[in-house]
Parts: sequence; C-alpha cells; structure tokens
Amino acid sequence: MAMDLSVKKFLSELKKFFIDSFLDPVYQDGVLYFIIEELPNPRDSGIFKILCGSAELAVDVVTLDEPGVVIANQLIGLHAATIRKYPYQKIEYVNIAPWAQEKIEARMARIGLKI
Repeated sequence: MAMDLSVKKFLSELKKFFIDSFLDPVYQDGVLYFIIEELPNPRDSGIFKILCGSAELAVDVVTLDEPGVVIANQLIGLHAATIRKYPYQKIEYVNIAPWAQEKIEARMARIGLKI
C-alpha cells in the first residue's frame, strides 16, 4: 500500500514538473534562443522571440511563412548590437522550421553574429 502512495506521489510531482516547465520554461544561460510561440488566432501566426538565457532581447508578431521570416530577420538586424553584448555558446531553435533556421543563420552571418 505504501508503494502505491509513493508511486502516486512521484507521478503527481512529475506531472506538476512538466506542466510548470511548459507554462514557465527554464532557459539556460549562455544559450541564444530563437522561439516561435504559435497563436491560435489569426491562424498561421505567432510570436517570434529572441532570448539569451532568460533575458528577452526582442519580440514581434510574425506569420509562419516566408514574410514572417523576413520580419524575424529584420528583428535580428535591429537587435544585433544587443545580441552581441550577451555571451552565448550555442543557439537553440524552438518551434522553428529547418528552412527558417537556415535563413536566420544566413542573416546572422551577413551581419557578423556568431553562429
């Protein structure tokens, strides 16, 4: 009986951990994040965020297509000086398609940001 209680407690704590992680994710220092959080309305739109660790460097609403990537790349250019101030060792993409990642990296290379 005690085993059942400890298993239930473990599963309850695990569930809470995953819910908390989803609602308030933890970002690592030294990581430059490019994130798109999709919005339900209007369809195929989202919020594009640039973070270094937990510091939010830039945010804008974009569409999830080619024009949206153009806006994201403009945002990277506008905030290049701020991005340079943060020491990042790696880049992580969250909810960004591989073709969009390539365009972001190409933009970063053109303006001299570390990739």
